[in-house]
Amino acid sequence: MITKLDDLSVELFYEIFIYFQFHEISNIFSNLNSRFTAIASNIPFIRANLGLNGMGIAVTEFYYARLLQPNVCDRLISLCVSHTLTIDNSFWLASNLFAFINLRHLSLIDIKRSCFELMLNTSSLNTSLVIFNVHYTEYYQAAYTFKGVPEGAYYTRIFRLFPLLRVCRLRFWRYIYDALDSQIVLPLNKTFIPIETNHSNLKSFVLRECSPAFLSHLLEYHPQLEELSFDLSTPWLPDKHPLLNNYNNQVSPIDKRLVPNLRRLKITLKYDINAMELLDQLFDHDVLFSLTKFALEGIVTGPNVVSKLLSMLSHQCSYTYIIRWIVKTTIALSNTSSIFLNTLQQLKGRIPIELELCLHNDGYSIDA
Repeated sequence: MITKLDDLSVELFYEIFIYFQFHEISNIFSNLNSRFTAIASNIPFIRANLGLNGMGIAVTEFYYARLLQPNVCDRLISLCVSHTLTIDNSFWLASNLFAFINLRHLSLIDIKRSCFELMLNTSSLNTSLVIFNVHYTEYYQAAYTFKGVPEGAYYTRIFRLFPLLRVCRLRFWRYIYDALDSQIVLPLNKTFIPIETNHSNLKSFVLRECSPAFLSHLLEYHPQLEELSFDLSTPWLPDKHPLLNNYNNQVSPIDKRLVPNLRRLKITLKYDINAMELLDQLFDHDVLFSLTKFALEGIVTGPNVVSKLLSMLSHQCSYTYIIRWIVKTTIALSNTSSIFLNTLQQLKGRIPIELELCLHNDGYSIDA
């Protein structure tokens, strides 16, 4: 028996359409016959990516016109908007976000600061969005966009605009290296902008760079979190800022009261030596004991930096961990056995460990 394309059910076509962009569906299927035109015109859930994969002006203008049509805008559930050098998609989004009343997933890539603030300041309340993502593909784009912005500057407005968020990924880059103290506007005796609203629905939170003081403050408002991922950093302040002098004295361990439901935790370390020193005392034992998955990644000075934290984990709970670090030192091939032995001594526990060692010109890296 031969099955023709025209014999397939409408529901099956909707399953097929998942693998196509909205403009591709319109171009391929709308002009075949009246049935396909009707199917393509009545997709119940529309997903669109704007500005990705070298999208040209013609396709962009198609989205600008079609997504705002009355019979389309209320069916848009997923939207990814990327700002490009030639097309200001982020300004279009900031001006029209209010129209997408059933939008559930919104991703912003390389969005400009002016457009981001316009969106937060002028958009109306959206009670359908459950996933919100802000991402930057290059460091220089985020540095240019958020230069001199204090930590926590946008959180209150984001939570008020999207009160039903369940997954939030705010990958802001810290850029304060050539900022003046007078350019950083903060509340009295605070190294960050406090959050002023509770958000009871959030389950998963991803932060690119986060200081321990702001993390503790953030968790005060989100005790229901089940998953947390962040890059540990020092405060978003210039090197000579007066609040840095007593910063370490202000940091207290995060206990079970703040994260009673936390089960999955990922911490990333970079070149910040001060942040590395805070790692072992960041979470209380009872928090680590409750984890079902722990991941630690980063560039650190050696296994001794993480040995205390791993010792607490390996003697208290069953878990999965991934440790990755890079040691900047010159070694010979004959030293590999001693490196393996030293690493095993630091990471030994009651579960099997698998190590992978990679040698580089100026050091070595280990995955455990």
